[in-house]
Amino acid sequence: MIETRNKVLSFAEKTSEQLPTMLERLFVAARSDAVYSQPVISGNYTVITASEVIAGGGFGSGAGFGPATSPSRKEQPGEDGSQAEQANSGGGGIGGGGRSAGRPVAVIIIGPEGVTVKPVFDVTKIALAGITAWITMLAMFRKARKASKG
Repeated sequence: MIETRNKVLSFAEKTSEQLPTMLERLFVAARSDAVYSQPVISGNYTVITASEVIAGGGFGSGAGFGPATSPSRKEQPGEDGSQAEQANSGGGGIGGGGRSAGRPVAVIIIGPEGVTVKPVFDVTKIALAGITAWITMLAMFRKARKASKG
């Protein structure tokens, strides 16, 4: 049993050593050069793209130890007629995942007239928001109509 406990503790220690490396890899997308593009110069104008960068993740680990029997040993009686002695076992696991994404939100134009910031419209997001609002209003209308009949 002590051997199993030592294995579980060793596993937990290795896991905690790997966590900072995993977090660094996940948040590498939040660099300033990921948010602002390299300036593009054309004549008197300089154009810089500004992006929204999102990163997130989750991690978990677990470990345990305790008695366990195999089905074949459970059915066999011991030498004194009692059930077979239970063996100690242990286990552990770790899981994690993450995602980072970026999308352009504005274009910064620097020219002889000064600095201009023009937003980038995501037509897909606007359409999805409109469809969601329409479905919600339709559901509320149907619910109100049903309540007025009853």
